[in-house]
Amino acid sequence: MKRELLLSAFLAAATWSLPNLASADWDTGPCPGGGTAPCIEAEVSGTTYHFNGSGDHAGEWHGLPTTGEDFEFIGPTQWGCNGLNWNCTVTWTNKIKKCQDSAGDWRIGFQVNSASVSGSFPCAAFVMSGFPWYTKDAKAVSHCPFTDDCNSLIPYSPGASSLVTNLGEIDVTIFGIPRIADSHLHNIVFTPGPSANFSLASEYYDCDDTEVGCSIYGTVSLSNATSLDIH
Repeated sequence: MKRELLLSAFLAAATWSLPNLASADWDTGPCPGGGTAPCIEAEVSGTTYHFNGSGDHAGEWHGLPTTGEDFEFIGPTQWGCNGLNWNCTVTWTNKIKKCQDSAGDWRIGFQVNSASVSGSFPCAAFVMSGFPWYTKDAKAVSHCPFTDDCNSLIPYSPGASSLVTNLGEIDVTIFGIPRIADSHLHNIVFTPGPSANFSLASEYYDCDDTEVGCSIYGTVSLSNATSLDIH
């Protein structure tokens, strides 16, 4: 009997602690407002979470408040390579963070950890790799490399309705043949809030900013949360 009671207590404690551990990097409730640091807010399954604008949780990559897994974005895109065009669905997953650069200014970053292409022929033959990809300040003089370096992430602008960023470094094979290597996209627009999304309208460029002969146009939208916002 004592063993059964101990087992029951252990299971109850585990059940209580798992969701709390998953959301340990987030606080429950909306952004409180005030302060000069960015506050990141997400709504998942009817509950709002945030990591606030006081500087808490700075420099840490954050996934979903409920599980810690990546935010997922999915949407229709048009690919072009060497004069050929295909309509394919792109799905990618990413985490978000805020951090202070060497000058003490706040920046926002996204880390893309996986991506896949689906749809009618030949979409399934596109294989994307080179992860993780990182966002980078679109105004940076040197577009490469793309690294987990706060000094190169997206400058935070309070009240901005969107963020503009480059993204790389991206590899793509088509039918097993390397077609895009160590490339990046220009001027991706992230729009935060309900149905947050990334708008893609770019050629692929190498590190010399030379077009490599392929492009992608479309929008991938948040699919596993209600909103992802930046205040």
